[in-house]
Formats: sequence, structure tokens, C-alpha cells
Amino acid sequence: MIGTRVKLVREILDKTQAELGEILGTTQSGVASMEAGIYRPSQDFIRTIGQNTGFPAKFFDKGELPEFPVGSILYRAQAAVKAGPRSRAHALAHVCFEFAMEMVSRLKQIPVNIPRLSESPEVCAQITRSALGLSPATPIKNLVGCLERNGVLIFSLPMEVEGFDGFSAWAGGTPVRPVIALLRGKTAYREVFTCAEELAHLTMHSPLRVSAKEADKQARRFAQEFLLPAHAMTVEMQKPVTLSSLAALKTRWGVSISFLAKRAEALSLLTPNQYRYVIQQMRTAWGGRSEPGDESVIPERPRLLKKMSEMLYGNPIELPKLAKDSGLPVYFLRTILGLQTDMRVIELKPRE
Repeated sequence: MIGTRVKLVREILDKTQAELGEILGTTQSGVASMEAGIYRPSQDFIRTIGQNTGFPAKFFDKGELPEFPVGSILYRAQAAVKAGPRSRAHALAHVCFEFAMEMVSRLKQIPVNIPRLSESPEVCAQITRSALGLSPATPIKNLVGCLERNGVLIFSLPMEVEGFDGFSAWAGGTPVRPVIALLRGKTAYREVFTCAEELAHLTMHSPLRVSAKEADKQARRFAQEFLLPAHAMTVEMQKPVTLSSLAALKTRWGVSISFLAKRAEALSLLTPNQYRYVIQQMRTAWGGRSEPGDESVIPERPRLLKKMSEMLYGNPIELPKLAKDSGLPVYFLRTILGLQTDMRVIELKPRE
């Protein structure tokens, strides 16, 4: 499994096989042979890989990785998201998942309360609200925390990609665990929608029974009903629905005005022409910028990884010991645990 780990680190560092080969003093075909398992590097060369990538030799010697499918990244392949960012996001989440499962194995496990359903998106959303212990018609506060309490592993990945907000998968062996990976740099309201959309994929699309395009449509319908239940909206969105009346609901429901407008159209509280007029008003007022106040709302951050680390390694976390036990660099742990804002960039240079 050393080859798989070499590939993960290469993708995390956003390097081609040729670029990594130059850094390690070998060739592109040499790296390809390692990643394919054709060539097993010596312990000396494993140490060389560690010294030149920032990942310690222990990481490459840890053995078989837990299964981590591509999940809803499959749908992003249909969109304008390049293969490189998709691969890097998946590699980061895979390493985070292994780390999380190592800690989970040492602690009392949180029950998984995410249903897997085949009903309509709206019915699935209603059932899922109930399964999570949420009331059927009130705003959801701290959705990230709610999902974590119900057994979802949520990772905040240290990368930003325009048009790529996150993905999800059922990962691991028996039992499988629901995972949501969120990319950074999004508004708080966008992140809430992403969580709801990925929850839809976990609930309805494992296995995938429809096309990728249809799956995304179903996920948006699920998110609308999950975040803005029809019964509540028909009470709160009194006609005439206007930009100002929608803005008044934004903070209470924790979603964007544009999402509220789309929900109003879906419930026939706005006609298609009225919906387009509201959106045009928004563009005229704010241009291409985010909605007013978005920048002041701090996105919810996953806390489960940090809590587990504190339970096992103290508060503050004894990072050197955690790094030694996990085989992960301290800078990487700081980032995925939310102890620093940005992931340190390793400047990898060719060997002299």
C-alpha cells in the first residue's frame, strides 16, 4: 500500500508524477511504478520521500488504507471542475478519514442516524429531519454540529476552488460511515446549502439509481424541503413575496435570499417572471458580489475531529505526540483540526 500513499501525498501537494520524480531524484516512470505497486521502495528511499514531502516515513508504512469511494465527486466530473482539484480534494479527505477512523476506534462511537431512502426528495427530507431529531417546520441552527452529533464525519479541507463547494461518500468497511467534505472560502449560507445537498446525496444516492444530472436536481429539491419546509414557508412567505420580505427571513432561516426566492418559486408563491424580477433586483442592487451581511457571518466549522483529539491528547492538544502516533505532519494536523486558518504550503524543490 506504499504506492497508494505516495499517490495520495503527491495529489495533496498538487504535483505530477514527473514533478515528484524530479524532487525525489527519480523519473516519472519510477514514481508511476511505485504508485502502481510494481516497485516497492526501500526503507532508505521511503525516508527520502518523507524528508522531501513533509510526510514522515511512518505515514508510508502504515499499511492498507480504509476504503474511501469517490462518492458525489462523480457528479462534479460533469461540471466545470477540473480533474486536478477533484483528485486533490479526494486525497485530502481520504487522509482525514483514515485519521478520524483511527481515533474513532479508540473512543465510544457515535451512532449513525442518517437514513438511506428511495422516496421522493421532499419525503426523504422530511424523514431525514425526523431521523436527526429536528422539528418538522422550524429553522435548523448549527447544521454542521447537528450532523456530527448524528454520526457524520465532516472535514473542512484546506483548499478553495471556484464552483466546487464539497462532496460526500459512505466510506470505510463494515460499518460504513457517512462523510461530508467541505472546501473553504465559501459564505456561511453557501456552506449550509452544501451540507444539505451532500446530505441528500448520502440519503438518496447510495447506490446511484439515476443520472448524475438528475441526482443533482434531486439533491436541490431535498435541500429546499430540508432547510425550508413547505408547511413553514407557506405560513411565513405571505404574498406578495418581495425582495424585502425575503431579506427579513434570511437571518431567521440561515439561508441566502436567492435560495429563499428559489424556494418561493418552487412553492408557486412567486411566478417564474416574478422570480426573475427578484433576482434582477438583487443583481442591480449588489452586482456580482455576495449578499449584504454575508461577509460578517462566520461559517460553521466541524468540531468532532478536534474534540476527539482533545479527548485522547489533552486540551491543548499534545500535537507532537499526535503527529507521532498518526504519522501526519504537525502543520497538516493544525489545519484539519482548525488550529490555524491556512494550510502551510511546502515548497518542494528538485534535488541538487
